[in-house]
Amino acid sequence: MNDILIISYAYPICAMLSLLVLALHFFSKRQIPVQRNQMFTAAILFACADVILEVFSAMVVNNSASVPPVLGYIVLTIFYLLRLSFPLLMIFHSISVTRSLKRRNLMSIVLMSIPTAVVGAIILLSPLTHHFIYYKNDNYYKGEYFPILSVLTILSALFSVIYGLAKKSAFQEKGFRVVAGISLLALGSVMAEASWPRLNVSSIAIATSMLLAYLSLKKPESMIDHTTGLLNLDALMTYMDELINREARYYVLVMKVENIRRINSIFGYTIGSLTLKNVADFLSTFSPDMKERARLRKNLKVYEGTNGADPKAKEKSEKTVGDARRLERTLPPAWAFRLMSNQFAVVSTSEETHEKILELLRERFENPWHIRGLELNLLLTVAEMPETSSFAEGSDLYKAVEIVLPAVPKGDTVTVSERELAKIERHLMLETSLEKALAEDTLDVRFQPILSTATGRYTKVEALARFTHDEWGDVPASEFIPIAEKRGLVAQIDEFVLRRACEFIKSATDVEIEYVGINISVTELASSSFPKKVSAILDEYGIPYRKIVFEITENALMTSIILMIENLQELASMGFRFAVDNLGLGKGDIVKLSMLPFSIVKLDRSVLEEVETSARSRILFENTIDVLKKIEIESVVVGCETTVQSQWISECSPDGIQGFYYARPMDKNGCLAFIQRNNAQTPKKPGRDNIIIVTE
Repeated sequence: MNDILIISYAYPICAMLSLLVLALHFFSKRQIPVQRNQMFTAAILFACADVILEVFSAMVVNNSASVPPVLGYIVLTIFYLLRLSFPLLMIFHSISVTRSLKRRNLMSIVLMSIPTAVVGAIILLSPLTHHFIYYKNDNYYKGEYFPILSVLTILSALFSVIYGLAKKSAFQEKGFRVVAGISLLALGSVMAEASWPRLNVSSIAIATSMLLAYLSLKKPESMIDHTTGLLNLDALMTYMDELINREARYYVLVMKVENIRRINSIFGYTIGSLTLKNVADFLSTFSPDMKERARLRKNLKVYEGTNGADPKAKEKSEKTVGDARRLERTLPPAWAFRLMSNQFAVVSTSEETHEKILELLRERFENPWHIRGLELNLLLTVAEMPETSSFAEGSDLYKAVEIVLPAVPKGDTVTVSERELAKIERHLMLETSLEKALAEDTLDVRFQPILSTATGRYTKVEALARFTHDEWGDVPASEFIPIAEKRGLVAQIDEFVLRRACEFIKSATDVEIEYVGINISVTELASSSFPKKVSAILDEYGIPYRKIVFEITENALMTSIILMIENLQELASMGFRFAVDNLGLGKGDIVKLSMLPFSIVKLDRSVLEEVETSARSRILFENTIDVLKKIEIESVVVGCETTVQSQWISECSPDGIQGFYYARPMDKNGCLAFIQRNNAQTPKKPGRDNIIIVTE
């Protein structure tokens, strides 16, 4: 092969200008430390170096007679070695987009790099072997192995496309389109240069590919907390996703500055914001981000420089910052994030860094902070999470923070134990399973009959949501309902139970059902759309509104009545009824209840325990039922489980009794059959055969 090597100036100069603008824009923003950003950083640097060297290579080739061959070989060899890196980067990019660039895949990655290494060796030895390029008669020529670079580019592009099609479901956002676009650009440039050797458009293809890759990255502006300048919660979850996916070791410190609200109320929000910025600046010193350190130096002057602060305090503050900067140079870095309000997190990948940062935090918060001439003592609460594998994705960490941090005593530093992490893991798994059950409509509803003491018949029912986990079996409502409330799933559960209750009433053609009680959340009752929503559901099933009773716990009623009162009155005017659930002795304001649209009161099961051990509680119990009768509010005693309880409850003559002694929660068909069978017989007192032993 004796084709003359031709390299034009125009294409690499155009590509160089585009890449320089792109690089300046990229590096001017704070970037989250994830694999794709790190790969793009390497790629943009390689690309800039490549096009700059292509310009020099064009100078060498076009002035080959006046450039010493040794210098020409050096420039061209470095240029083609850089150009050789792009097929490999193309493969790595397609793998990283699917989050498969992991340590356990290292051997496969090494094997894929072997062809590139072989071609690299050919290029390096070319001055001796003349296999790739060679100099002759004042010109540079393509060697017999020169096309191998194009072949490698084609194979890499095809691999990227095939890999993308095979892993399409694993691609993030528009990742597959970007991989396909870059592959097509590579194939197009190879075909163009093969057809028209003077068109060295590979540099244009590289610049365009870098633009596509850049546009696929997450916008750095969306990852910054604008109050403190730290990375925000979204950035934390993205970074944690990265660490979990890479199966990397990581250590987490989550913390809360306790007295920010007090500072806001006494000194104003400006001082409060400056305090948060000072804390953020201190945490920023552990970050390797150059832009962040520049911001820190600027803020240090603004907040503590010439604003009247004590010179000794300023000196101490600068010493602390200096110590942290020295820490960064001697230990692997950590990344600081602001979660929300006064909550922060620091994530490191080194145990030594983790322990050192914890030590520096303790030292710093033992000393006062000087803000605009004020000396403030800040109280820091810290939850330390050592190396853990409890989290399946980044969002799990923040969910764990919501569980752990409120339980830490103010001002303390607590290490989250393996046992606590196991509880958190269970919580997170329950949440995932609950979301899946709602999505797949596999949540269960059980119906528990309520005995009417006046007739001895079962004409009322309570619908109870039940959740069964694949591994742990039945999960108590007391465990999964709070999870649903925190995650905004309770509205879906309420609607699910309401629809099952409507189906139950619809199926009760041979059974008299006065009403079905449904537990309803405060968030639903406070929603302005709730009356319209429930009436539409009942109209859909053709169920009279009086057949549904919404049960609200006493605690929710007393704390949120202002939010619910308008909807309560509107629903009551439509014909719906309401019950106060879990009313205890001496707690409920029955007079206040009589002024609200409540027609039923359900006495909590804890009342039975009190009455059995206290004569005074027995008197209160009897008087409560008597008062409810006089103000025409129906009373239902919940939790009857023994013969003794049944006897003395009956003596007090409540309107209804509910409990395992009479009937356990059953599925729809079982409950209807139970009611039909019992109501068809002569009313009788329940017998021992109905007792269900309840264990914790």
